[in-house]
Amino acid sequence: MDEKITEQEPTITISELKQEDIPQLYKLLEQRVIDPDTGKIFYDEINRIIESMAGNWGEDNRKRKYLVARDGNRVLGCMAYSAPDMSMCKHFGFEHPSTADAIELLNAFVLEQGNGVGRKLFEAICEVGRNLGKSYLVINSGPRYKDSWGFYDKMCDESCGFIENKYGDKRHANTWQIRL
Repeated sequence: MDEKITEQEPTITISELKQEDIPQLYKLLEQRVIDPDTGKIFYDEINRIIESMAGNWGEDNRKRKYLVARDGNRVLGCMAYSAPDMSMCKHFGFEHPSTADAIELLNAFVLEQGNGVGRKLFEAICEVGRNLGKSYLVINSGPRYKDSWGFYDKMCDESCGFIENKYGDKRHANTWQIRL
């Protein structure tokens, strides 16, 4: 009798970043922080993200907090949040990051798309925002990650236009928000 072998769906758990997650996240970032046209890996950017994961202040003078999705000990993805930066505050009409009634989603990366990991991380970030007493989650994504824009279109209440040249000349950031 032939037995059919089926691949088991991951058991996704979400929790705060643990320092021992960083080596797996580094490998994930090497697959995702790339030039989509050439495949070139942006190691400088990866190292800045890893520094943020280690709890250091980013070059944008913000500390990020990370949530990690796991299947047992296997890291499946991560998302970070922080106060919105000044360009996001200006775009969404907040006076200053310290007074913004929002958190900003940052560094959203998943190992594989389409298995619910991104959705669970996103929902967990929204829950954090609610627990912090914020009314909105705001997001921007540059042209390098255009393939993920459909995810934000589905998950968010509205698309909010572009921040012109946020990531360099003619490298505009698409933006979204969701009411928490």
